[in-house]
Amino acid sequence: MGGKMVVFISGECGDSCYYCPVSEGRFGKDQAYVNELKVSDLYDFVHESYRMNALGAGITGGDPLLHLDRVVELITILKDEFGKSYHVHLYTTGRYATNDALSELAKAGLDEIRFHPTKIQYLSAIERALKFQMDVGIEIPAIPGEEEKISNLIKWAKEKGVKFVNINELELTERNFQNLNTKGLRVSHGLAGVSGSFQTSLMVLEKFSESEISLHYCSSVYKDVVETRTRFIRTLRVSGKPYEEISGEGTSVRMLVKTNQDLSELGERRGDSYIIHPSMLDSLPMNNVTEIWLIEQLPYGQKISEKLIYPKSKNS
Repeated sequence: MGGKMVVFISGECGDSCYYCPVSEGRFGKDQAYVNELKVSDLYDFVHESYRMNALGAGITGGDPLLHLDRVVELITILKDEFGKSYHVHLYTTGRYATNDALSELAKAGLDEIRFHPTKIQYLSAIERALKFQMDVGIEIPAIPGEEEKISNLIKWAKEKGVKFVNINELELTERNFQNLNTKGLRVSHGLAGVSGSFQTSLMVLEKFSESEISLHYCSSVYKDVVETRTRFIRTLRVSGKPYEEISGEGTSVRMLVKTNQDLSELGERRGDSYIIHPSMLDSLPMNNVTEIWLIEQLPYGQKISEKLIYPKSKNS
């Protein structure tokens, strides 16, 4: 998803899975986000897609099908703006994936639908989706101890003609950690990977290594760090300013120079200061410069750190 725009269409969902990783600030709330930005208009998604030169979009939530009209309108807008090759996929449990809903999604141009069947009765929605012109897959978390359940689901998916099954490492988050802890699940590595989840995935993947169905594994580190960092770097490369240096972590680094000199040839004026590329430090004329700050921030303006590099403090 590093090259795709992340569309969080709404935090509302008819299910309440104990392991749900959606944050407290988003879960259950009818609020939309594009990547890390809160938005209020569907055309904000178009703007952000241009800003990061996105190859497509992944629509998630909550369950996006609770707001079917909104989703269909957005898919139509994106396809009209960027063309049929702009790949759009959507996540759902299947609870609301009726024939009418799936028909509307297909007409709008949805390329791929990924099901997380939290209840066995939702499997019928996957069978319905297979009748439409879109790729159908399953995406589930690898819950430790549920190897047999996952294996049975893969066997069923293969028999029905499901295109792929994605197995994600179970994530421990601020909102779900109490529920996971009561079940004896703890973080084993990285930022949020739950102990035993990788082993569960490995056992299943080895069991179906010769299977014809396409199986994929995604670690929590890759999903939360690599994909996010790739998306940040892509955004900065497309829409970053000339005075911004792109770090390997997907942040921008810039110098803020407080001075009454005219440094407009070197950077952008901000009040009584100029924003300049960090590489200009050694060649910067220091006449009447009062302060120089090194500032690191995310592509969306959230400040990560700031450091005074001139004048140096006594403690430096």
